[in-house]
Amino acid sequence: MVDLFDECGEDLSDCGYQTVKLDKFNISCNKLFIDSPSKSKNLGFSQGHYFIINAPLLSSLLEEHKEILFNEISYRLKFLIKQNNIKKKDKILFVGIGNSDIIADSFGTKVVEKINISPFKKNNRFFKLIPNTFLNTGIGAFSLIRLLVEGFDISSVFLFDSLATNNINRLGCSIQFNDAGLTPGSALNNFGEPLNKNSLNVPCFSFGVPMMISSKSLGERKEIILTEKDAKEKIDFLSSIIADVVQDVIM
Repeated sequence: MVDLFDECGEDLSDCGYQTVKLDKFNISCNKLFIDSPSKSKNLGFSQGHYFIINAPLLSSLLEEHKEILFNEISYRLKFLIKQNNIKKKDKILFVGIGNSDIIADSFGTKVVEKINISPFKKNNRFFKLIPNTFLNTGIGAFSLIRLLVEGFDISSVFLFDSLATNNINRLGCSIQFNDAGLTPGSALNNFGEPLNKNSLNVPCFSFGVPMMISSKSLGERKEIILTEKDAKEKIDFLSSIIADVVQDVIM
């Protein structure tokens, strides 16, 4: 399973693939719009708008990236919100996919932990869920999310998860987000049910950072899932930015 849309190995030119260069730190934004079932099937990704922000100098200039990443992600998220007609009165569920006990798989849980909600507030419209993993709960993320969407009349779902990459230089240096949802566990080839508009009947937005790479992508015969040595620092930094953007734009 490929998590980053531009690593799918297919020609993306027919889908309007573009790369936009930002004016600092060699940051770029890749854009893709999958607008038909046939394109979705060929590429292996659900229909929707996709963005990947690449920040190749993030490891050496962490704090210096904070403002420009916040502004760029915020700008793109506002576009996705408008495209999906999300209103201020809508009920929204934030879901952190992954396992907080494994650093490389903890991005999703860290984001949701940092999103502040007001559960005691009258007419509260924000909810948080960290399903953990199927091995720990015996319940798949899809089942839990669907129950909450139906039971609480949720209007949209925001999903956060660690991803896998085929390029070691992208570990912790790329941020993918979309309005097409995600498939839990795909980074480890442990596929759950797809979480998207087709399966949940509400718009699904997802944010992910590639924190894992298979040793086979590095030429090894035996497969081991690897991450970078500063994974914890990257996850703490990027999860804070994503949480801040979501709260600023949505809440």
